[in-house]
Amino acid sequence: MFAIPKTRHVAPHALQWTSKQRNICSSANSYCMHQKLQAVNTSLVPQNSYLKNVLIWRKTRRNWHWFSVKYFSSCGSDGSGNKQNRRGRSTVCRLSVSDHLPRPSPPWRVLFFGTDHFSLKMLKTLNENRLQNGSDRLVDTLEVVATNRTDTVVPVRRYAQEQGLRILDWQPTLNPLDYDVGVLASFGFLIPSKVIDMFPYGILNVHPSLLPRWRGASPIEHTILYGDTVTGISIMEIRPKHFDIGPILLQKQYPVPDRITAPDLKTMMAERGSEVMMEALSNLPELERRVIEQSAVGVTYAHKLSRRALYVDWENQSYSSIDRQHRALQEIEGLRTVFNNTKINLLDPCDFHFLNSDPNLEKSVLWKYGRPSAEVTPGSLFYSKPLKHLLVKCQDGWTGFGTIRIKKKLKAVDFHCGYLLENPDPRFKTVDNGIKFNLDLLSPRPLHSDTIPVDVREGWFTDLKVGHGG
Repeated sequence: MFAIPKTRHVAPHALQWTSKQRNICSSANSYCMHQKLQAVNTSLVPQNSYLKNVLIWRKTRRNWHWFSVKYFSSCGSDGSGNKQNRRGRSTVCRLSVSDHLPRPSPPWRVLFFGTDHFSLKMLKTLNENRLQNGSDRLVDTLEVVATNRTDTVVPVRRYAQEQGLRILDWQPTLNPLDYDVGVLASFGFLIPSKVIDMFPYGILNVHPSLLPRWRGASPIEHTILYGDTVTGISIMEIRPKHFDIGPILLQKQYPVPDRITAPDLKTMMAERGSEVMMEALSNLPELERRVIEQSAVGVTYAHKLSRRALYVDWENQSYSSIDRQHRALQEIEGLRTVFNNTKINLLDPCDFHFLNSDPNLEKSVLWKYGRPSAEVTPGSLFYSKPLKHLLVKCQDGWTGFGTIRIKKKLKAVDFHCGYLLENPDPRFKTVDNGIKFNLDLLSPRPLHSDTIPVDVREGWFTDLKVGHGG
């Protein structure tokens, strides 16, 4: 049934088990730390499982050995004689051996994965905890995995250098059980299973959303883009091959402040994320016993936003969505539009909600166009002298901007005098920005069983890319 290895491997090595080895380990008093950290006496191959990582131990003569075991099923037979289950899938086991024991309680040996300012807050919190004394100390040793880019400064790498922390370049070569747990925040790279298997407690990802909502690279920006009133921090286990699909260990919900910008929300969520991360590390063995798989309902995908998303679709966007677009993307650049085949940036927006509730606005529109706002074509614009802003018609109202950048920054009055007076009917061009603002993503839509992929019904999860991410 299983190929018999010719030599005994003490170093980590992928191999297949003999039936004798399988019977010994299944009958031994085994402990599972990577997934549930509890005694198991079942057969080695889990029933109805697509992928499972566990760590078990058993006594061999006078020595204790830890075995990192990966179970997975693949469709069809690979011709190697592996045992097949009822669905015709071959079951494969991989084995890594180490003579070191993982720690049952803190302080932990931590390897941190990160890049930007959001992850920098997590690293600072871990390092500050490492340097303190007392019963609250959760971090024993701390090392960092960071990219080594020459075109830009990586905040996590710079901080690690300043603090004298050991830095490993991506992708690192690790030994089993050198660390107890990995912590990852805003890293941007898929972690392969050979790296995940080196950690008895796995790798924990600090994700700033209420998973499975907003899986992906830009959860904070999408939270603002779609007007979410609540967000949260999810502490999840990393799984290979896909982003943000692992089981949830700890999740906390927070309200989104009214009209907050993406930089301010990132700062807020970094603070909250560091708090929840430390809570998870303080209760790690307990949390590992009750991991919760993510729901297949309400999955949305927050893809990385490009500069195309900066353009305003005047015909199809409301002034509320334009306000959210500005607050979500202002870190990239000001909003964009096209005037006389020239790209321009719209800066210093006013409060659109206050603008559209002003009773004097309609008087100005009637004086300018001789008809009410509802009959004015989206993209039409004029300068409001009382407000000192350039007003632009959108789907359901008006937006206003104090500064325009066309080759250089101009005040709204200067743009009016230099470009609008000579144009009898000035308009901004509508540009498709690829953002589906009209999709009802605020309330997750249920998935019927006949539309859910087979592997989801069997307990596994895929990226169901709902919204403009898919």
